[in-house]
Amino acid sequence: MLLHNNFIKMSNIETTFCKEKFQQLSELGSKFNLSFSSQMAIGNKLIALDGIKKSLLVLESNNKSCIIELNKIASVSVKKTYNSIRPGELKKRGIEEFLNTIELQFEYRNKNGTVSIPFYDCVEDDLHNLPTLERNAKNWQMILSKMIYVPAKKKIKELKS
Repeated sequence: MLLHNNFIKMSNIETTFCKEKFQQLSELGSKFNLSFSSQMAIGNKLIALDGIKKSLLVLESNNKSCIIELNKIASVSVKKTYNSIRPGELKKRGIEEFLNTIELQFEYRNKNGTVSIPFYDCVEDDLHNLPTLERNAKNWQMILSKMIYVPAKKKIKELKS
């Protein structure tokens, strides 16, 4: 019974932490005149989307934040990194056991680099949560990819292909 009480206390602490962070996210949104249509907690980060202004606000646990303006983004992709795999290891273990990270990667249109949001880290996250975290990354990638600006010439080329 004692463990059960400790679990409830831990759950309450986590809930309070999330409420405080979501409150901070809301205040930041107001400060930057953003209105969020979607938001999600990912590890120690919160992300929130303003669909009308095409902006993604990222709030980290250390209270640092950044805004990714989707009109400046050329592409959004899901990037996976793996540990090295020696010959024959895939016969004994699944590919997911070699996965290091899953990140949502934003490539800027002006080629000034990329920004990544981690969704899975093998050191911090449980392998059992991998399917959910991967699905979340893919869902956000799909939503955000539809919102980025594609020049008219590129759209015409895509239609002809």
